[in-house]
Amino acid sequence: MKLHNWLILSALVVNASAPAAEEPATKSAGAANVSMLQKVEESAKKAADEARDATRKAAEAAKLALDKAEMAVSEISQKASEDAKLAAREANEAAKLAVRKTKEAT
Repeated sequence: MKLHNWLILSALVVNASAPAAEEPATKSAGAANVSMLQKVEESAKKAADEARDATRKAAEAAKLALDKAEMAVSEISQKASEDAKLAAREANEAAKLAVRKTKEAT
């Protein structure tokens, strides 16, 4: 009977100590999860910072392109205006010549 009691007592002690042995393993797994979460958060923050930088650079590039386009349109408009003035002068001279020739012919 004593052996039977010892077996039962041993089983109870083993069962009581098993959760205590599992607890440090659970704590270390929890610490690993926290560490992993911190790495994920850091990675997400870094990606967000890179996205902000890329967005800012894209906005600067778009502004520069817009400024260059406006300058090109302005230059084209100025050239077109100068060409129109020249054509108007030439047309005026041609009209004066036509008037002079008409007077001479009559």
